Amino acid sequence: MKFFAAFFLLIFSTLLFSQTENTSLVIRSFVKEDTVVLRWAPTNADLLIKGLKNGYKIERVEGSATFENNSSLQTFFIKPFSERKTEFINSTDENIREMVVFIGELINSSTLNSSTKSMSFAMLMLAAGSNKEIAKMLGVYFEDVTTNKSTFSYRISINESTEISSPVEIKTDLLSQNQTFTKLSGSSRAKLRQAYLSWEAKSLQDGYSAYWIERSTDSIHFEKRNTVPYLFLKSSDEPNKINCDYVDTGVTEGVTYFYRITGINHFADKGKSSNVIKVYIPKSLYGECRIESVVAEGLSRKLNGHFVHNSKSNELTRFLLFRSDSLQFGYQFLSEQKNFDNTFEFVSSVPVESGDQYYYKVAALSADNDTVYSFPFYFFTLDQVPPQIPLGLSGEISDSGIVSLTWILNPEKDIRGYRIYRSNDLKEEFVEVTKFYCESTIFYDTLSLDNLTSKIYYKIVAVDLNFNNSKRSDPVLLLKPDTIPPVPSIFLEYSVKSNGVDLVWVNSTSEDLAKSVLLRIDGYLTDTLLYWQDSTYHFIDTTGIPGKSYEYIIIVSDRSNNLSDTARLSVNYETGVRSGVSDIKSIVNREEKTITTTWNLPKDEIYSIQIYRAKNDEPFRLIRTIRDKSATSFIDKDLSINNTYKYKIKIVYKSGISSILSDAVRVAY
Repeated sequence: MKFFAAFFLLIFSTLLFSQTENTSLVIRSFVKEDTVVLRWAPTNADLLIKGLKNGYKIERVEGSATFENNSSLQTFFIKPFSERKTEFINSTDENIREMVVFIGELINSSTLNSSTKSMSFAMLMLAAGSNKEIAKMLGVYFEDVTTNKSTFSYRISINESTEISSPVEIKTDLLSQNQTFTKLSGSSRAKLRQAYLSWEAKSLQDGYSAYWIERSTDSIHFEKRNTVPYLFLKSSDEPNKINCDYVDTGVTEGVTYFYRITGINHFADKGKSSNVIKVYIPKSLYGECRIESVVAEGLSRKLNGHFVHNSKSNELTRFLLFRSDSLQFGYQFLSEQKNFDNTFEFVSSVPVESGDQYYYKVAALSADNDTVYSFPFYFFTLDQVPPQIPLGLSGEISDSGIVSLTWILNPEKDIRGYRIYRSNDLKEEFVEVTKFYCESTIFYDTLSLDNLTSKIYYKIVAVDLNFNNSKRSDPVLLLKPDTIPPVPSIFLEYSVKSNGVDLVWVNSTSEDLAKSVLLRIDGYLTDTLLYWQDSTYHFIDTTGIPGKSYEYIIIVSDRSNNLSDTARLSVNYETGVRSGVSDIKSIVNREEKTITTTWNLPKDEIYSIQIYRAKNDEPFRLIRTIRDKSATSFIDKDLSINNTYKYKIKIVYKSGISSILSDAVRVAY
């Protein structure tokens, strides 16, 4: 049955009579000018069925006195349903007739499970709150007509049963008031041709069980939009529901409607109405907007098209032109023109004569701003203009040979990427090092630093989407980190002389040479002999000891402290002679008739000491050979008076080499 279909989502807590009370029947009252209206509800389905079968008894006493043995007691009866159903079975209301059948089935069925009975109970109680005929049919509605302004107490019980309500005291001079309505709001759903209404209903539950939706076109004469009361229902999926909403689909475009909501209180009477709202249903466009052609003329693009409408009324008023460089988003408004014959012709400008690529849209608008968009129309011109020369090229080279190049992003929007070229010299051809277009403004290259070229040059080229290449940028010079040692010096010749080792060399030819150092190596001892930064190429080592072997090496360094050295030059410092004695002195002792000559010995291992003497102008001759290698004096006793004697000393070493004769020492005797 269609009347009941909506109720099966009902949550029992929405019922007015669902409060917990320690009684079988719950009473609610509403006091009018000359009538007391009573509504009550059994607290469960079984009691409802019992009341339908047996009917109800209403008792009234004046004041708040007890009901037993009270002379003011008046009793009213509501017959069982079976005795009253003929009142409703011939009703002109189809819903009432269906309800008679439903109640009869509920009373006579003994096979209904508890869930079905509970659902039927909730549905019937809720329906009774918005429909007075249903409440009367269920026997839960009573009107006590009285003009006596007094206080009465009422209680209700099921006939032939112990189920009885608690007494309720009513002052008939205090009229009941319907609850104030909450604010109604509404809007138009133009494309759906709907009016949407919404109001807060949770706070109205105590005052209203349902609502009438009323509409007017002049804000004066209102008519109901719903044939059955609108119920505020909750489902298990929305237990916290607060608002009611209603969609009116029977609206006409271009018409303004006025709406209000009127509450139905729990006694099935009209309550207060909401505020009146105005909803205008905009006129919609029905058709298709088409861009037929786009033509390029210099910096202008001409767009032509039209709007195709169907048989419905056409309210087209104007066209709007939009453009974007993306298909999906970023469309910007360009211009507007009024509609005259459902056709349009727009002219828009572009920044370049060729190479532009845009998506165009045209929007057709009604008088009420309903909009129909065309499909995006893609238009491009073949780009024949190369990009600008890239600017701001710079870079650096790390110690590991990694080149980092950066530059400024080109201003063109159609840049495909960049090509990078390099060369060791400006006079050489630049060779491309990119295998693919570089799409960012940074590029990394790798260089070998193990060579003699210290410079590298780079240029870049911008390429657009149509493969137009810009001119090459100005070259940028990068200096490689110096990891190459300088060219070593070369020993050209050497000779051993009596006064030392004479060395001759060729200096390093490196341009960045910083200094050169000559070293002499004697076993584990290294002596620095010479340091120079000029073109010095000759040196005599006079500090060597004859008979020893030395190694000579020249180390050169550049401005980056890279070092290189010569091959070691081995020299045996052998002159054929050795150093002799030193500090020779001769002293005359006339008493003993002797001349004593003394000296200091060299450190080398001595074999013998030879003493030479000359008298007056005679030549020197050997007069004594001393085998004592530590002797440092000689006494000459073979002397004649009035003569001049001269002495020289010669050392003979164990190696067989002798020293030269020492300088002569002269003595007059």
